[in-house]
Parts: sequence; C-alpha cells; structure tokens
Amino acid sequence: MGRFLTALILCAAPAVYAGDSGIRPPAEGYVLHCSGCHGLDGHGVPGTVPTLHGVGRFGSTPEGRAYLASVPGVAQAPIGDAELATLLNWVLESYSDAPPTPPYSAEEVGRFRSKPILDTTSARAALTAP
Repeated sequence: MGRFLTALILCAAPAVYAGDSGIRPPAEGYVLHCSGCHGLDGHGVPGTVPTLHGVGRFGSTPEGRAYLASVPGVAQAPIGDAELATLLNWVLESYSDAPPTPPYSAEEVGRFRSKPILDTTSARAALTAP
C-alpha cells in the first residue's frame, strides 16, 4: 500500500524532477501516464484493460519486451524515451515483482515505440499461447 500512497502524494504535489535530467520520478510518471487506465493498484479493468500484475514474464523475452514498449498507451505516452524506459522498469519491478532483464534502455524503448502495436489483443494472445 505504501507505493500507492507515494504515487498519490507525488501526483498532488508540484512536479518534482530528478536533477537536470528532466525525468520525473517513476511513481509520479505512473500516476500521470498509466493509472488512468490501469488504476493506482495496476489491476486494470477486467475484460477491457489488462492487469500489470504478472506481466514481468514479458520483460525477459525479446518479443515480450517489444510488446510492452509498443502497446499504444506506452508507445504514445507524451514523454521521452529515457523517462519511458525508467517508467517501464519501475512498473515491472513494482507491479510484477520481476524487473526486466536487462533493464529497458532509452535506445531500446525508442526503437520499439516507433512501431506501435495496432491489435493488442492478438499480440498479447500470441505471447501467452502455449
């Protein structure tokens, strides 16, 4: 419950940026760019928006990494590649208890998000098929 309270506080407070990098803390980025669909708890909306819990398994395969960085909500987030890489790494560690291996880099995120997935349902099904 602590990270959710932290996220709420960060959202209510004036924007605080990490030094000169211009990258906001990932908990704040989550509230601003992800929680509207996935909720503060990351559970999403059954049948509509997938949960973030358990998606850590995608962070360790090339296809899964591409998927996570290419879904429209991620690929089209109005933040830079470095901030998005930091946010993806934080989401996977915070909600899936499985940090991506290796962590996402800005270059990798930029490459993946340049080709957003149009049919997320089929793409996710292909990743989870036995």
